[in-house]
Amino acid sequence: MKLPFRRRRPVSRGQALVEFALILPLLVLFLVLAVDFGRVFFGWVALNNASRIAANAAAVHPDAWNGSGNPNAALWQSQYRNGVANDLQAINCLPPGHAGAWVAADIPNPTFINVTGTASPFENGDHARVNLTCRFQFITPLVGLILGNPLTISTGSEFAVRGAQINGIPITGGCGGGTVPNLVGQTVAGARTTWFAAGFNAGTFNPASGSDTDLVSSQLTSPVSSPGDCIPLNSTVTVIHIPGGTLCTMPQMQGLKVNSAQTAYTAAGFLGTFTITRPPNGNYDVTSQDKVAGGQYSCTTPVTVAGN
Repeated sequence: MKLPFRRRRPVSRGQALVEFALILPLLVLFLVLAVDFGRVFFGWVALNNASRIAANAAAVHPDAWNGSGNPNAALWQSQYRNGVANDLQAINCLPPGHAGAWVAADIPNPTFINVTGTASPFENGDHARVNLTCRFQFITPLVGLILGNPLTISTGSEFAVRGAQINGIPITGGCGGGTVPNLVGQTVAGARTTWFAAGFNAGTFNPASGSDTDLVSSQLTSPVSSPGDCIPLNSTVTVIHIPGGTLCTMPQMQGLKVNSAQTAYTAAGFLGTFTITRPPNGNYDVTSQDKVAGGQYSCTTPVTVAGN
């Protein structure tokens, strides 16, 4: 039996190459489009991060913009503008007003939003907001024709104000409250002065008067805390005190060598333990002491110093 005759199909050599040549421009266009959109996304992320840094800086130092006459206002504003401008140097997006590098003048002032409803928008609980804008240059003319070249992209971030005031009452330190001082060993009068110097509100120290020459043997705060903790400025402290004996004046030891500091402590009449937070070496400088220089303490009061 004979098989039916089959005609041989002609070989189409080079057809795949022609097809590839036809779709290659389209593939290149898609690739460049992907690169361009990736660059836009990277620019937006970098701009958003910069706005977050700026808003956080404004929230930490609202006094730089509230017109209170703070002597550090100009310094804080300069650090804010220069810091954000430096962060934007690596961004692939141009400043809104020119085609050069980002400079401090390109960074806008923050706006403060009165969230708490008090008279001032610069108090704790209010919000600091920073909006940033830049101009993105496309490398693909087609995208530029569709979206505009350059393309303006914007972002904004908002942070709660902290470290400022609550209803006009200043807050000391960066913890949002007051740092509890160590009052043990001081006279009641000295402890009262130390407590209020830490920023706590009037009327929060017990006893309010009397027994000023007695020595503080222990302290109890409400809410309960330990020295060094951060608590609200309306917290109270009650000191347990005993009749004072011989009092000695704590010397200023910061800046002295360790051996000289110990000599000054002993020369002031103190008989307590002199403790160093690192190995005793006369070449170390004292950087801090846990008892207030010039304060009146029992002559048996110990002291701890830190050196470097």
